[in-house]
Amino acid sequence: MKTKLGCALVLSFLMIVGIGCAQKPVSESGSAEPAVQGGQSPNPSETKVDLGTMNTQAVEVYFADAQVLELEKKEQEIEYKDDSEKYKKTFEALQNNTDSELVSLWEKVELLSLQYGEGKVTLDVHIPDEAKLGTSGELLALDALTQTMFQYDEVESIDILVDGEALDSLMGHSELEHPIQREP
Repeated sequence: MKTKLGCALVLSFLMIVGIGCAQKPVSESGSAEPAVQGGQSPNPSETKVDLGTMNTQAVEVYFADAQVLELEKKEQEIEYKDDSEKYKKTFEALQNNTDSELVSLWEKVELLSLQYGEGKVTLDVHIPDEAKLGTSGELLALDALTQTMFQYDEVESIDILVDGEALDSLMGHSELEHPIQREP
């Protein structure tokens, strides 16, 4: 019987200690009041995301005709937050053709990364076998990209990397400059 009473006392003591540990923490002001949630952040230097700063712009995008002989210009709207995103959205517009009469030469090319700095756009792409074109298609694809990107006055050069490497050729047919400079 004494062991049962001893166990009950130990259990009661542990419960009292547990209840004491579960009390609300004391705030900086010394009160046990819970912090107000949904109010101002305690750290005013925290960065806040402003979702209302999207820019919209009409851009000229170049696609090949149905016979892949020449380029035709189409205007598309893009939405972006900053310059790097503007160039990425422009490249995505180059990949997404809505006109059934035209062909996107970049549609199957995967954009791994795009960076902009000091007048230079650097694209790192992956070109799967189904995205590879012949000599004339490769030249048209490069023309479509350069004409699309050089519409921005601040872009002075474009460097295209394939899987992170500066290759001599984009798809194995024509020479690829590193970087491609804007023609005066």
